[in-house]
Amino acid sequence: MNTSAGYYQAPRQPRVPLDEVLIKLHPEGFHQEFEADGINMGSGGLSMRASVLPEVGSVLRCQLDNPIGGEAIEMIGRVVWAHESGPHVGEFGIRFTDLSDRDQTRIEALIQRWGRATATAPLVQLQLDGVGSPIVAEVRSETEAALCVEQPLPFLAIGASVLNESSGRRGHLEAVELKMDEITPRLVLSIGYELEEASADSASSEGDRDTLPDDAPLKIRVQPSGHEERMHDTPRIVCYDRESETADQEPLRERFSGYSRYASERFSSSVENVRSALLDRLVPHVTSNVRELFGLLGRFVAALRSQLDDKPRRKQVPRSEAARAHLKNTRRSRRRYLLLAAMVCGIVAAGWGVYLWAAAGATEPDADTVTEANAEAGIEAGKAPAEIRPEVESDTKTAEVTAKAKGPRPSDYVPQGAPLPPKDVRGSAFGADAVEGGEKYVLRMSNPVSVLDGIMEEDGFSVTIPGSLSLSRAGPIAAAHPDVEHASILNRGDFSELTLRFVAGRHPAYRVEARGPAIEITVAR
Repeated sequence: MNTSAGYYQAPRQPRVPLDEVLIKLHPEGFHQEFEADGINMGSGGLSMRASVLPEVGSVLRCQLDNPIGGEAIEMIGRVVWAHESGPHVGEFGIRFTDLSDRDQTRIEALIQRWGRATATAPLVQLQLDGVGSPIVAEVRSETEAALCVEQPLPFLAIGASVLNESSGRRGHLEAVELKMDEITPRLVLSIGYELEEASADSASSEGDRDTLPDDAPLKIRVQPSGHEERMHDTPRIVCYDRESETADQEPLRERFSGYSRYASERFSSSVENVRSALLDRLVPHVTSNVRELFGLLGRFVAALRSQLDDKPRRKQVPRSEAARAHLKNTRRSRRRYLLLAAMVCGIVAAGWGVYLWAAAGATEPDADTVTEANAEAGIEAGKAPAEIRPEVESDTKTAEVTAKAKGPRPSDYVPQGAPLPPKDVRGSAFGADAVEGGEKYVLRMSNPVSVLDGIMEEDGFSVTIPGSLSLSRAGPIAAAHPDVEHASILNRGDFSELTLRFVAGRHPAYRVEARGPAIEITVAR
């Protein structure tokens, strides 16, 4: 604990390396699965590498085979980190969010076993009765009730040289067995002798070159113990069963034939059981049910036919005079209602047609009326031209005085409200020189903007920004400004294109200007 810094760092939990362990991943909300290679695993999470890198925060369902027992371990986790570049590209880690108790126990057992395999086993000395020196062994497991140790025996290594002092022959240790004679263990050593001719030839051919003495033969001396034997467990080296070894040496053909006979007998017995069950139980039951069903249908059809045959026919009763008069009056009243509804519909349709015709006549003046008005104006001009000229001259003078008071008009002056013709502009800014009281919108770009290729159109403008892509959206401009009907910016390869369209009939002043890695759009309110 670091008390001077004022914080405490918890010890890092051990993580087990997962070499050559395949993990199946099921993303949440998708039916398709993909595979990943395991890196390491701890009690709280899992690290892996895959060709498809999930997003941080996504939920994954993982499944892997336990390296110890082979059983499946399933867990659900959330991606907490992922490497999109660098030397560890494709690696990501998940934190367990849903894990069953059984799978949690398996993961902890895997971690504990890996820790025991990597750690150095402690040593213990055991003093056995009847043995002069203590035995030094490695502790495998120790509890309050039992102790399990193991001791390596390097002098019993397979292939070690052995000398039989009775016959004087040399050999090599080929097998080591441990058998239990009731409570007494017996150590069985299998020794293979060397061939005398081969040894003589080798001795004659290599005797001149061999200058090193032979290794001392292995001597094993066993002394009987004078003390009373006790019940105790000893470390097991290896134990072979002669019966199982003999059974394994049987020909494969005989074993396969025995398996096939057993399988055929089981299959024939199963088929016979199924056949007896179908013929003795199922078929009679189904037959009886079908017969009962057909009997019920026959009885139902017979009862329905009898009901139809016995049903009395309806007789026509002659109406009385009062009933006939009432029916006649009812028919007349219905006809009157229908005629009244038809008249109302006709009046409404005629009024609607007159209204539409009047509205169309008000918007578009009749050609005859215009012609007559022009003719009357021409006649009046022919009759009294002198009377009209003073009025025209006075109007002309008034217009000239007003123009002089306002000042000279520029050459490119366009009347207010008239649509602007399309015009190409190239530079760092285009549009009006200044927009007073306008709203400013800034769009971030990927690179510094130096040139703008703009087109001024009748209902808006379009701007092409070469060498830079947009990092922002232009849609909020149309949502915030009442005069902008549509605003968009699209990335097209190595350039981007900005488009603004105004509401029909509106032409607000605007200015587009490049400002480093951004463009500023100002639109008047």
